[in-house]
Amino acid sequence: MAPTEINKFFNNLQKAKKDDKKYLLTKKRYDGEFFTPTKFANKALDYIERTVGNDWYKTGEYRLWDMAAGTGNLEYHLPQDALQYSYLSTLYIEDKEYLDTLFPDATIFQYDYLNDDVANVFTDINGFQFEKTWKLPEKLRNDLNNPKLKWIILINPPFATAQTAGTEMGTSKEGVADTKVRKEMHKNDLGEVSRELFSQFLFRIKKEFANKTAHLALFSKIKYINANNDFKLREKVFDFSFERGFVFSSANFAGTSKSSQFPVGFLIWDLLNLKKLDKQKIQVDIFNENVEKVGVKKLTVDDKKNHLSKWIKRPAAKIKFPPFSSGISIKTNNLDTRNRISEGFLASFMCAGNNFQCQNQTCFLSGPSVSAGALSITANNFEQAMVVHAVRRIPKATWLNDRDQFLQPNKALAQDFINDCVVWSLFANSNNTVAMKNVLYEKETYQIKNHFFPFAVNEVKKWNITDSDIAITLATANDSFVANYLQTSKLSAEAKQVLETAKSIYQFYFANLNQLRTNKFKVETYDAGFYQIKNCLKDVDLHKKELLDFNITLNKLRDKILPQLYAYNFISA
Repeated sequence: MAPTEINKFFNNLQKAKKDDKKYLLTKKRYDGEFFTPTKFANKALDYIERTVGNDWYKTGEYRLWDMAAGTGNLEYHLPQDALQYSYLSTLYIEDKEYLDTLFPDATIFQYDYLNDDVANVFTDINGFQFEKTWKLPEKLRNDLNNPKLKWIILINPPFATAQTAGTEMGTSKEGVADTKVRKEMHKNDLGEVSRELFSQFLFRIKKEFANKTAHLALFSKIKYINANNDFKLREKVFDFSFERGFVFSSANFAGTSKSSQFPVGFLIWDLLNLKKLDKQKIQVDIFNENVEKVGVKKLTVDDKKNHLSKWIKRPAAKIKFPPFSSGISIKTNNLDTRNRISEGFLASFMCAGNNFQCQNQTCFLSGPSVSAGALSITANNFEQAMVVHAVRRIPKATWLNDRDQFLQPNKALAQDFINDCVVWSLFANSNNTVAMKNVLYEKETYQIKNHFFPFAVNEVKKWNITDSDIAITLATANDSFVANYLQTSKLSAEAKQVLETAKSIYQFYFANLNQLRTNKFKVETYDAGFYQIKNCLKDVDLHKKELLDFNITLNKLRDKILPQLYAYNFISA
């Protein structure tokens, strides 16, 4: 829409409106925030024509309805001749007033799709009954009741976790009233997915267009295709046949973050021919910010039973232990305490979620993580934990794979691969395991041991240790779990090289202990975590050469592991 048109509309609106709060909200929305960029909306019309035929509007056989029209961005490039067959409904009167000026030939009306006429739609079995009270325009009701007409549903429904319409895309509101559609979804046992406004729109659309020739041309996030939480939506509502579509980055929306991008899809679905998504091949085009095709993307629909999060064993955690919020920070005032570890505890593995969006929620700690999704690592699940950590951390997260799921391996893992994952994970930046003495928690004192210290005690005793207090702690020390594991494992050349270059950092650290502010990172024992060691050295700007050599070897090991993640199907190609 042209800037002059927007400015003219706002000048009139500002004079007419007395409610400043509503005006500011309206202005924010009209500025383009949360609304589909018109260049991608225009491309969507090309895809619609490829699906239903060029000049579809000239036959008079089709009707188009956008139930969340907003400012009409999706329809901005519609041919003038198509508007007479188009219905645009919107929640806000301000939107309707603007749409009236922009699309005078279309049928435009204010309408709450998640509340208005819901009882009529969900109780009528044999079509619409006109003796009932309706908010839908009579012309639209007649068209909906005409079996000869075909439909295009062109929509970018609000994508918010809330209970009422009117919530903006990507936000969440607590304590708002339920919609009538959500109540209908509860009757169908749809659970948490009914909290999504997006899902509520789809639920009513499925009912409203049942047994009609209709194409759902849908702008949205793509989580409904592969997210865990949307499993019931796929099982009970969204079983339409895929036709064609494309994806682009959320960064193209005005007002969205450039640092946390995700894929937005425009996918066209056949509502008459029903088919489960996991039985379909869904491949879409990829567009850059200039609406240029740069590749194709396969959207996989995987059973959640095959998700990587279901693969790792989670032992029962019943023993109280200080909970960690980061490497050396104990959380003492958390309402949700999460202060339990399992028998044989080695470390805590935070691995919330199951897709690339949750990649940063992947780390090791020396006590239970205060965040949801963590588990205790023991000798029994140690190798699994190291592999899962590597799988989640090694691939680079991009806007395109942001919603891709991590999967269980499709065959037995080679021990060489497992050992490589162990070594890489031990020295990754996300290994925040530490050793700490005399930690007071809930009136009890705990000793935090670093079970991930990689070198044998007898080897460390031979090194130059310039802090006598720390050297003394070696006198009665035993080898850690990881030191024993590494000594008894056959390591690849790449893994051995990582250990050798890491050893030079440890030796440099011990030789310079008398220069380091070890108290800052709570170092009091020989078995300090790599997290503590790197931070101590960074604090005085030491070890640059050693760290450079180490990073080179660690990256070589990473590059060796990465293609195997695809070979084992941890990540869909």
